[in-house]
Amino acid sequence: MIIKNAEELTSHGNVNGRKAVLEILEAGLQAADPYENVRRLVRIENGRLIVGDGGFSEPPGEPPLVFNLSEVGNIYVVGGGKAAQRQAKAIEDVLGELITEGHVNAKKGEKVQLQRIGVTLAGHPIPDEDSVRGARKILEIERRAKRGDIVFHSESGGGSALLTLPAPGLTLEDLQEVNRILYFECGATMWDTNAVRNQLVILRQRHARYVGEATLIQVRTDERPPGLRIRLDRPPTSADSYQHAIDILKRYGCWDEVPESVRTFLKAADPRYEPLRREEWEGKPRYCFRIMGPEYMLEAARNKAEELGLDATIVISSLSDVEARHAAETLAYMAQEVEVYGRPFRPPCVLLYGGEVIVTVGEATGTGGRNQEFVLSAAARMDGSENTVMASVDSDGADGPTHAAGGIVDGYTMERAREAGIDLFEELVNHNSSPVLKRLGDAIHTGIQGTNVQDLRVIYVGGRMKRQPARPKWPPYV
Repeated sequence: MIIKNAEELTSHGNVNGRKAVLEILEAGLQAADPYENVRRLVRIENGRLIVGDGGFSEPPGEPPLVFNLSEVGNIYVVGGGKAAQRQAKAIEDVLGELITEGHVNAKKGEKVQLQRIGVTLAGHPIPDEDSVRGARKILEIERRAKRGDIVFHSESGGGSALLTLPAPGLTLEDLQEVNRILYFECGATMWDTNAVRNQLVILRQRHARYVGEATLIQVRTDERPPGLRIRLDRPPTSADSYQHAIDILKRYGCWDEVPESVRTFLKAADPRYEPLRREEWEGKPRYCFRIMGPEYMLEAARNKAEELGLDATIVISSLSDVEARHAAETLAYMAQEVEVYGRPFRPPCVLLYGGEVIVTVGEATGTGGRNQEFVLSAAARMDGSENTVMASVDSDGADGPTHAAGGIVDGYTMERAREAGIDLFEELVNHNSSPVLKRLGDAIHTGIQGTNVQDLRVIYVGGRMKRQPARPKWPPYV
């Protein structure tokens, strides 16, 4: 079982509802593991290395890549991200001793699984010295590649922190400060945060620059559901990427707060360190395979709910870039509408959501994460409900800088908090959700999962309220 403390989580409150929600979460989290899809993607048949299957290629419909192993030089495996090691593990299990060398950066807390490929456990969400040390090893390997070699690049979300290699004139401390100010203090979206911090490094999103004439095969787990518009602005081209980063820092009001070295670097706009230009990779052997995304997790969760006899709907596959508190209160209102009036869904039912909400911490000193803050923010609106349970977890197994993956609440949570002497509203103002959920026995623990397809939120409404409110006469005044 991925959820380690299910017995504790189902020892109180709406026990039947909690059991159903945890089964649904379990199914979704299991489906988010990229390992099996990579095993389908990469295989050896009759002395040939074949890469491609199951609609994983980008653009779709491309035929598989076929390499005669007698003609292949060195095979390298590099990468970074929360799913990087699980993907590399699948490649290692297929290729074994055919791998010449490799290195990936994975998140601290994850167990080292690789034998032939080196692993550096690095800092996330704040990069650390290990992020830099491992990134240097990866860069050294990429620069050794030559024509006839194959470089597998294992990538996923989380790589912006895990593959931190500061550009010349910048330090790790500079990048840590930008991350702290922009993402945590100012509440910037992940897309805006990455647009800035990826501009300050020399490895992330630039691997094709360093492998020369070698064949580069990118294997990636994608945080974004396919086909959805997930950002309001257009992605910058290499020509305006420096100015785009400057504009983001100014928009969030922190241009003058970031280190002076960062401002100097961005204003210099040195073309040697900008993201890849089209001419650097166009016409070269560069291939990309998307092997995992949030749709796998959401579909598996829906299937499990239906196995349990519940009507299940994926309402929003990417509810992202809105404050956790606001999103939670809105969805709690929806759950109340379902429970009281049976609309827009008829209970018993399950509503599923993906994506990543945000928490603007400001100067608060509490400990928590977006999923824990989300469920705790919904608890007050659910107070007294006999039918509703809500849970939210991070697919990577660690919600923010905590050891919990997320949390679960129901209509009894507020009462239990009051009995324990917890002022839930005061704790939320201080963004201190993690200690509260731990004290209530409602923090969900999974351990680091080796994947990253954002979050899974489950709302369970087990039935209608026994006493229905009186229907207003229409018109209300005669």
